[in-house]
Amino acid sequence: MTSASPLRSARTLLAWGALLGFETLCQISLKLAGRQTGAFDFSLSAFHAAAASTWLWVAVGCYIGAFLAWMTILRKSTLSAAFTNSALVFVAVMLASWLVFGEYIGWPQLLGSVIIIAGILMIGVDASTEEVPLPPSTALPGSG
Repeated sequence: MTSASPLRSARTLLAWGALLGFETLCQISLKLAGRQTGAFDFSLSAFHAAAASTWLWVAVGCYIGAFLAWMTILRKSTLSAAFTNSALVFVAVMLASWLVFGEYIGWPQLLGSVIIIAGILMIGVDASTEEVPLPPSTALPGSG
């Protein structure tokens, strides 16, 4: 174990926190943008109203932040583990919807959240903080 390992772990954990935060804020922002602009009918005026919404631009910024966090996570993790763990966003969005919009969370939603978290634990959390080696190229020399 190198002295950089704790730093890599902290960066990966920070990237996961950023992904969860950006993805959750993005969905909340899109809902707020939809409330602000009203019914969307794919007309030019509806596109103008959406483009004028600050919440839409917050969501776009969150998509960019989530993309950057996701690239960091994928560099340090296997795709199968990272994609599985990203399901935590569903639980985070549900909780944020309850906090921000007062949306109802019943037993089925709570049970579903427990199942999602249990499923992630059963599939296995990717504990690797090392760079994931890429497989050797299958391209023929001179074909690229």
